[in-house]
Amino acid sequence: MVMLPRLVVCDQHGTQGIGLVCRHILSAKEPVGFFWSDDSDQARPDAWCNDCEEKLVKEEFTEAWFEQAGFQAICALCWDAAKERAETTDSEE
Repeated sequence: MVMLPRLVVCDQHGTQGIGLVCRHILSAKEPVGFFWSDDSDQARPDAWCNDCEEKLVKEEFTEAWFEQAGFQAICALCWDAAKERAETTDSEE
């Protein structure tokens, strides 16, 4: 298992705690879903998109799943913003 630092210096938010998100959430221009683990010893829990969730349900957690998701560490405040962007919201009716 890879040990990550628990703090990161973010260009936008300064020194913050970290959270991990899948590469799909980081690159999303529209909602892609947002799932997160209940178990975390970081500022924010690991988070992943709908596609990663589907694979997780089929395959269960493996190192291969984790690597394919391309998790990256971001600051806690960027994690909060990524969550807001990635969550599917009701469209105007």
